[in-house]
Amino acid sequence: MSRITHALSRLFPAVTAPVSILPSEAEARALSALLVAQGRRAVFHRTPSGFAVEVLA
Repeated sequence: MSRITHALSRLFPAVTAPVSILPSEAEARALSALLVAQGRRAVFHRTPSGFAVEVLA
């Protein structure tokens, strides 16, 4: 990460809003791809109960 990118990420941290928790990674990937196709920035990650899908605000 460059110094400028690092500084900007400190000044403007990413805020996420939860969308859904899904049981499999394939479903989480599919929902993330759908959200990206709609123009949103989506992320997914593993949780104890499955995979959480979130959008960046």
